[in-house]
Amino acid sequence: MSRTRARSSTPAHSIPPGTLPSLVVGVVCLAAYQALAPAVPGDKDSGEFTLVLATCGLAHPTGYPLYTLAGSAFVRALHALGMTWAQAANAFSALGGAVAMAGVHALTARLLYRSVPSRNPGLFALLPVLALALHPVWTQEATLAEVNSWHLAWVMVAALAALRLGETLARADRAGRPAAGAAAAWGLVVGLGAAHHATSVLVSLPLTLALLLLARRHRRIGPGAVVAGIAGLASGLSSVGYVAWRAHHPAAEQWPELEATAAGILAHLDGAQFRSFLGRFAPSAIQQTRLAQWVYPLLVPALAGAAAAWRPPASGATAVRHAFGAAVVLQTGYAFLYGVSDPSPYFLTALALGLALAAEALCSWRPARHAAVAPALAVALAITMAPGLRAAQARAEAYAQLDDLVRRMWGAIPPGRAFVVWDDDMASRLRALQQLESSRADLVVIQPRHLSHPQPRKRFMREWGFDPVARWPDEARGEGAGTERGVRLAVESIVTTINEGSSLPLYVFRPDVPSLRLIQKHAGDSAAVTTGIPAR
Repeated sequence: MSRTRARSSTPAHSIPPGTLPSLVVGVVCLAAYQALAPAVPGDKDSGEFTLVLATCGLAHPTGYPLYTLAGSAFVRALHALGMTWAQAANAFSALGGAVAMAGVHALTARLLYRSVPSRNPGLFALLPVLALALHPVWTQEATLAEVNSWHLAWVMVAALAALRLGETLARADRAGRPAAGAAAAWGLVVGLGAAHHATSVLVSLPLTLALLLLARRHRRIGPGAVVAGIAGLASGLSSVGYVAWRAHHPAAEQWPELEATAAGILAHLDGAQFRSFLGRFAPSAIQQTRLAQWVYPLLVPALAGAAAAWRPPASGATAVRHAFGAAVVLQTGYAFLYGVSDPSPYFLTALALGLALAAEALCSWRPARHAAVAPALAVALAITMAPGLRAAQARAEAYAQLDDLVRRMWGAIPPGRAFVVWDDDMASRLRALQQLESSRADLVVIQPRHLSHPQPRKRFMREWGFDPVARWPDEARGEGAGTERGVRLAVESIVTTINEGSSLPLYVFRPDVPSLRLIQKHAGDSAAVTTGIPAR
């Protein structure tokens, strides 16, 4: 039989999928996210990341050194081409989102071609993309300066690398890449993930165990492979040295609680400050609504896909598929045990991996093999994208209005040196106005919660000559430290202490009200004067 005839008799589903369809998916998503990205910072940590990327500073724990180093170069290049700092920082997340969605498509297509005969593998591979690409939780991460779009991009790259390596390890003839080279490459992938986001271990751990099992089963592991894997891991982790360097060489924008000691650097890298959130689930009221509306409906098929990953057929990728299912369960469990007020982004990894597995399981279901099923599902999912598109557009408009309000309130502060207290993570937006737009450098922006930590407290005492937490209320200590009442009392105590300890005026900045209050200096007088905020 000729080579041509042999090739023509090969079943279509046994031919590895090409990269062009996934690249097209990525390009389309990049255009969409760039169009939906606001021209201003968003809420939560977006302002901080915008400022960190612009100044090559250091963000809150775990520091995200890889994101910062790569993103700073990208953002500075776009800014030099004419983009504002906020637009450039948001564009970096848009690029990460596009890579992630291309990866979702590529992973699903790779899962399909080996195990499931289908007339429409390309359409089935689009199903998880259509479900996620304009999902409101996802577009918030893919259109604002945040780390999660690049985290999901890493997850998809790691999943594809593990799937390919698992197939290579399972070859009985031991053909393909040498074990040492493969181990070094995998170690590099794991290290890059750990340097970017601590939750990468929830994916890399089950995948590494699966690959080790395959390597041992096929006698492809030895001292050389172990050494190569460790070397690759160390190379991937090398960017964490940036955190240590910044501890001793502070940037204009840097997490104020970082201490220039070995213990302080380690605490920053492992996120010790946020361990108190572990072991509970405490979404805000708004988040509870969003979880019920947007996350849980997709989490059900994602978990079903994770369960289906343990079904036949057996192949070289079976152990890796099992690891995908385990990663979905681990990430879901973590999201339900991390008690921040906005846990929805932590479900994205589980949704992406689980929906890719669900698409593979669906494609293997006999009724789904009918030629009309995949197009019908694709059309149905495309229709459901409309609410997500409207939500993203409305969010961009809301951020533009918030930015306008913040700027008007900032401009309403009378001339002269003064304290401006904003008890919110978005206080970084005010520092961005100072550092990136040279606006009101005479004002001292205070985020009071930071002053309860040793390093910011010492700096404040050196500069101003008094202790900002000298009258720390008893209800803000011990068990009351993390309660809503305890935090409120602590913030009020810091504001009062600073106002009485300094001759400078003190303004309380509250865009959520909105209110800009000048706190009176008269002893025992708790009244406040509301300054006028200029109209549009």
